[in-house]
Amino acid sequence: MLEDVKAFIDENIFYSDIWDALDEKKQSKAVNNASLTLYNHYGRYNEDTNPLPVQAVAFQALWIVQIDDSIRRAEQGVTYITVSGMAVNLATKDRSIAPEVIKLLGRGGRIGRYQTNISDTFRHRTDPRYAQRGYK
Repeated sequence: MLEDVKAFIDENIFYSDIWDALDEKKQSKAVNNASLTLYNHYGRYNEDTNPLPVQAVAFQALWIVQIDDSIRRAEQGVTYITVSGMAVNLATKDRSIAPEVIKLLGRGGRIGRYQTNISDTFRHRTDPRYAQRGYK
């Protein structure tokens, strides 16, 4: 995967100075971290049967090496930083996934929906059909 990600970045990403400056060990760590993060977040992908697209892993690896220290602190729960009279308010937005990856793969499998049948609610408790359930 590392070689595929390196090839994608070399051919497609113009602002890759930080990535290019890393040694191979750190590049490998970034790719492994990106893969692990994305496989955990996007449950529909699996290393064996449905691997992540190389471009998604590349964008996530770049995101990991380029993120600011304040974003890392925000992930740990910091909401407000003041340095020499300058204040930064960090929103409680999840920034663990690169914006380019969200554009490619969507927000992830963590969003769900459920449906409740009318018969399971108290909306029609005056209807005789629901009297058998004890609704009066």
